[in-house]
This record gives sequence, C-alpha cells and structure tokens, in this order.
Amino acid sequence: AQVKADYKVSTQHKSLTSWITTIAFAIVVAVVGTFAYRLGAAYNIPYGLFLTLLAVGMSSFMAGVRGNIWHIFAHGAVSIGITWEMALSSTSTSTVVALGGSSLITYWSQHCSLYWLYGIIVVHLVVMFLPARWTKAFQD
Repeated sequence: AQVKADYKVSTQHKSLTSWITTIAFAIVVAVVGTFAYRLGAAYNIPYGLFLTLLAVGMSSFMAGVRGNIWHIFAHGAVSIGITWEMALSSTSTSTVVALGGSSLITYWSQHCSLYWLYGIIVVHLVVMFLPARWTKAFQD
C-alpha cells in the first residue's frame, strides 16, 4: 500500500510540473518571439521569423511530449493569446508588432508581422495534428 501512495504523489507532482513547464515555455516563446521575429526583415531575409516559428513548433511539440494534446492546446492558447495581446495593445506612439508605415520598404518588412501573427496559429495546428506516435517516441 505504501508503494502505491508514493507512486500517486510522484505522478501528481510530475503532472503539475509538466503543466507549469508548458505554460512557462509558452510565455517565453510568445514574448521572445514577438521581439525577435523581425530580425532580417528589413533586408528581405526573414531569418528571425523562421527561427521564432521553429522555436514555437519545437516548444509546442515538447509540450505534447511532456503531456498530451491538452498540453499542446494550453501551450497554443497561452502563446497565441500573449502574442496577439502584445500586438493589439500597442499605441500610436509605441508598437511592438509593426503592421504598416512608410519606413517598411521591403516585402518582408511589410508582411512579416502578419506571417508571425497567423503563423503561430498555423504552427500550433500543425503540431496538434501530428501523429501521436511521434510524441510517444520521445517519452520515457
């Protein structure tokens, strides 16, 4: 009976830790990604967008490895919510997500923001519909 009780506590602790880790990574990916996605856009080489969407995909995939589809969903809800909140909470004098302006002259400097805002949604949907055996391969 003692072994089962220890196992139950250990499983609950692991579950709580995995949820906290998932939410923490979602917050970090959203905030860092929102500030880094424009790297290279002014020179028409959007390496920042590519790297941030790759980081979102990897973080979301690892959320699925830590838990299940609900971890991926929570990761998506938190990171998408924070990203869009940062985009929509800008004022006329201070903006985090640039959606237009006379200084945006290249294709990627004009459209990178839209690719970031919608790309983070698409990446989470793609990860959500990956085969479950892919995440199971990384679990212990």
